Amino acid sequence: MTGTDTGPTFIRLGVDEQGDARFVDWRPTMRPEHPGLHELSVSDRLDASSAVVVRGPAGGGHPTQPESSRQLVVVLSGSFDITATGETRTVTAGDVVLVEDTHGRGHSSETHDGAVALMIALHPASNA
Repeated sequence: MTGTDTGPTFIRLGVDEQGDARFVDWRPTMRPEHPGLHELSVSDRLDASSAVVVRGPAGGGHPTQPESSRQLVVVLSGSFDITATGETRTVTAGDVVLVEDTHGRGHSSETHDGAVALMIALHPASNA
């Protein structure tokens, strides 16, 4: 995750018109854009149904596949390499990934040193 005075930037993993998984930077709309000293900016809701903590052992991962549901993944420790259509991004502790490639060719992931993440299942109709 990176951030600016107008809000954080996360990774969004979606699907293009050809069914290929693609990375884009995602900056949720924050309201108000410039909060006062004693107020918070708040994004639109992402409705969730459940959350689990997952641990990937060193050297583990999964082959190229779409996900079964939309997810918001918060990396808690370690790192994952995620590959989508030939592009690889490394996510580390503190990074947030909005995973939306629930159809098409999907993505693969691996962890060299092991990693732990919070995976939050999102409702299909959630806004982002």
